[in-house]
Amino acid sequence: MTGFRPRTAVLALALLGAGCESEVPFPTEDELDQLSALHTQSVKPEADPTNKWADNADAAVLGQRLFEDPGLSRCGTVSCKSCHAGESYTVETATAEGCGGHQSERNPPSLLNVGYSRWFMWDGRADRLWSQAVLPLTNPIEMDSDATVVRARLAGEPTYTAAYTQLFGKAPADESDPNRLMANVGKVLAAYQRTLNRTDAPFDADVRRFLQAVEAGTQEKDPAYLGLKTFVRKGQCVVCHKGRSLSDDKFHNLGLKDTGAGRRGQADVVDALMSWQFNAAGPYSDAPSGIDAARLSTLKAQAQTKPTEVEGAFRTPTLRNVALSAPYMHTGAEKTLEDVVDFYNEGGDPDGTFPGVRTETIVKLDLSSEEKQALVTLLKSMTGVAK
Repeated sequence: MTGFRPRTAVLALALLGAGCESEVPFPTEDELDQLSALHTQSVKPEADPTNKWADNADAAVLGQRLFEDPGLSRCGTVSCKSCHAGESYTVETATAEGCGGHQSERNPPSLLNVGYSRWFMWDGRADRLWSQAVLPLTNPIEMDSDATVVRARLAGEPTYTAAYTQLFGKAPADESDPNRLMANVGKVLAAYQRTLNRTDAPFDADVRRFLQAVEAGTQEKDPAYLGLKTFVRKGQCVVCHKGRSLSDDKFHNLGLKDTGAGRRGQADVVDALMSWQFNAAGPYSDAPSGIDAARLSTLKAQAQTKPTEVEGAFRTPTLRNVALSAPYMHTGAEKTLEDVVDFYNEGGDPDGTFPGVRTETIVKLDLSSEEKQALVTLLKSMTGVAK
């Protein structure tokens, strides 16, 4: 939950020395700004210009049906829902089972609030939600599908054919470009997934109340005081888990033990994403020259100029609804929130158990048992209200 420490906080603590943190009243002006940016009201995900059907109600209805249909897989037994089910829209195990009994390489991330994200998959191999949907469909160890399988399923179900034709102006059987067919399916799947939102949480009310207490000078009496103080200051969780989405939408090397084939994380996917026909600047995007294309160029430049920063780096997930999505981390290695807090408190796993170099601010935190418990309580309060 930590990342790059704000310079002001580091300097303040360094000047005070260990054990004297209480001499700096919480929150400082900088910390107050960070806290003020955390709480949220219900806000829809921002529009996705690369997907004309992103907020189309009919597309979402078709998308939900396809999301739940194992007939889109080659084996006929695995649907999107197979790996993203229940209240958390994920699984309760470290990995999920795909066609042929194969296990997924990584822990399936929750789809709750996925429409607010800017990068997708743990390593960022997709830059839009609709294009991300194509990946599990075509992954041989997940749904092992392709346009031929998908076309046959859509064309073989009259209600699918009618809905698809109404949205895209052409029947699935008449879609001559197989990639266009897959992109369109991805876009309706994304339209459905953008409705899976749980935002307003007790956490938001706690932050608003705490900010009022700060104005009144009574913040130390607030029940959320220790949790928020640990989250913002000593734990520095807020550095990566910031803003309304509680994520910086960036990638970091946490020093997490990983011996899997994809352990290099973002370093292995940047080049492929740049040339991928389904990216936001590609021929199947509805806004190929928009702001998302510029983000791709920025990503490539960063990977070229700072290669060590993408080695072993994985996406910062949102903390909203985090209590629902155990186990945690991209490997599913941490079973509980208490385990996650202990992982960060220890400064990650030993050197040599993961590729690359851990982000320099992943260090031992020396949290007390009270601070750790307050942090876990705060994380549990981030579960939003089901809509």
